Amino acid sequence: MRFHQNIFILTLILIPVLSFGQIDYKVADIPEQLLADANSTVVEHKVEIDIPNNRKIITCERRVITVHNKAGDRHVDAFVNYDDETKVKSLRVDVVDANGNLLETFRKRDFEDVSAVSGGTLYSDSRVLFLNYTPTSYPYTVIFESVVESDNTFFIPRWTMYQNTYSSIWNKYVRIKYEPSLGLRYKTFDPKGQFEVEEQEGFLKISVREQGVIKTEEMSPSFTDLVPTAHFGLSSFSIDGIEGQASNWQELGAWQYRNLVAGLDALPQEVVSKVNALVADAPNTKEKVRRIYEFMQNNTRYISVQLGIGGLRPYPANEVIEKGYGDCKGLTNLTMALLKSQGIEANYCVVWAGRHQRSIDKDFASLQGNHVILNVPLEEEELWLECTSQTMPFNFLGNFTDNRDVVALTPEGGIIKRTPNYTIDQNTLDTSGTFSLDTEGTISGTVNLVSKGIQYDIRSALLHEDQKDRISSYKSYWRYVDNLEIQSISLEEDKQEISLSEEVVISAKDFANFSNEKVIVPVNVMDRYSYIPRRYKERTQEAVLLRGGVDNTSFRIEIPDGYVVDALPSPVVIESKFGSYTLLVLPDGDKAVQVNRTLVLQNFRAATDEYKELRSFMRTVARSDAAKMVLLKQ
Repeated sequence: MRFHQNIFILTLILIPVLSFGQIDYKVADIPEQLLADANSTVVEHKVEIDIPNNRKIITCERRVITVHNKAGDRHVDAFVNYDDETKVKSLRVDVVDANGNLLETFRKRDFEDVSAVSGGTLYSDSRVLFLNYTPTSYPYTVIFESVVESDNTFFIPRWTMYQNTYSSIWNKYVRIKYEPSLGLRYKTFDPKGQFEVEEQEGFLKISVREQGVIKTEEMSPSFTDLVPTAHFGLSSFSIDGIEGQASNWQELGAWQYRNLVAGLDALPQEVVSKVNALVADAPNTKEKVRRIYEFMQNNTRYISVQLGIGGLRPYPANEVIEKGYGDCKGLTNLTMALLKSQGIEANYCVVWAGRHQRSIDKDFASLQGNHVILNVPLEEEELWLECTSQTMPFNFLGNFTDNRDVVALTPEGGIIKRTPNYTIDQNTLDTSGTFSLDTEGTISGTVNLVSKGIQYDIRSALLHEDQKDRISSYKSYWRYVDNLEIQSISLEEDKQEISLSEEVVISAKDFANFSNEKVIVPVNVMDRYSYIPRRYKERTQEAVLLRGGVDNTSFRIEIPDGYVVDALPSPVVIESKFGSYTLLVLPDGDKAVQVNRTLVLQNFRAATDEYKELRSFMRTVARSDAAKMVLLKQ
């Protein structure tokens, strides 16, 4: 029986390799319609995956890509990942010129072998072989071939139609042969019906042909949301020799909990004693959670550790607290263990982190996510803890993991939960100030900013910058003010209210424009909206704003002696489905002007036929924020 199985495996390895015979690739053969706006063209991309059993997966890849110009160099992607369970059996790259003539050949020994993770990772067995090729002329074609064998069948990489913007496709497919008893499951995201799917027992092929480029457009959805994709998973799988059976989130979450999380919560007794004393006088459970979370933050730091069961299993809680560091998995598990020591249950949650609000696919159970966070369900509310950060306020996630589906790993199975959505009224920025204008056109004064919600999350980066970088940040933020000088900065964070207060003393020469007897002065001194998305002849993607907010502005501008107000901007009121705007500029006695302004931006997903209206709203706001008053010399 083993003899026949070995023959089957050998056949699976040889068939894909032999099918990738040498072909002459000439740029002139590429269909003309695929050249429009293309920095590169995927002439051919074959991914052939063979899974004879739940402990073996063999992937043969042949990718032929023609690079038309320098911008297309980054599309070559001549690399392959490997680790202790994944072996690179063969690797080769041929480079040919526009006529298909061979220029260079590179084999495995010519590839650079480096860590696949950043310098912030202390331990990891993930590595990458990559080729850094420098072309001498354009166009050129790269023929990349690899064979990779892995014992890990828990994760089958997703297959995407596009890997890059401004790259067209001539011929591309993924083919999977598998032992039917393994129960291959797949799900496609193909809104325009561009995939061709062939399926029979033990066989699946998804292909696409002759597709033009996908372009980048301002305010477009994330690349992940735009690109047709196929996801795969096995109902019977293995990772690091641990077998599993799962076809839904309840089953998969229970397997992940048992094999990745359970049994890692032991703590040194002296640590438990410290926590006991820390929470002894806490008035309620929420306050206990707060103190434990801040205890974890104050006694650990983040260092990535990518070892153990495919890099998925956290380090035990006692090791993390003793060493004083861990990655997102280890720090989340430690916090969960600290809470458990006080009888407080928490959920270890897997999430897709990033500003684009990508959700776990709740209808397709598979290895997903790139980060973990902690959920603490109390009777009165659900708390969410970002355990990786040593500075994040308690029960606040920010724009890294907000408003998306996550999977909570529990003994009973996987449970889909939703992280908090920070609403428009929560995402506020209040800007106020009193300024004086002198007869030389210099304006000076103090700006006060108070931010909350997502606006706090963005602006709180200032807390971790040195003075030089803070000054640069403010000058960038107020880049429309020429000759800006930052004279002093004072920051105060309130983690209870999750807010940041800023006091900035500024001055700027030539802020006002003198013209004979008149002086032209911008009325919105330090809170101008200036972004106008570009015009498109034909918009192809919806426009998205994931997080709206409210900006309230109040300025008092004192005018110089010897001048009077000659003209003020008319009141402005704008109402739109995308937001609203008001501007009111009024005299404040004889020697000052009061400026009140409010901008509300809604969350939206604007269809292509609404883009013109959206752009008009933003352009009108920007023009109103650039309004000026006129002073007249007496």
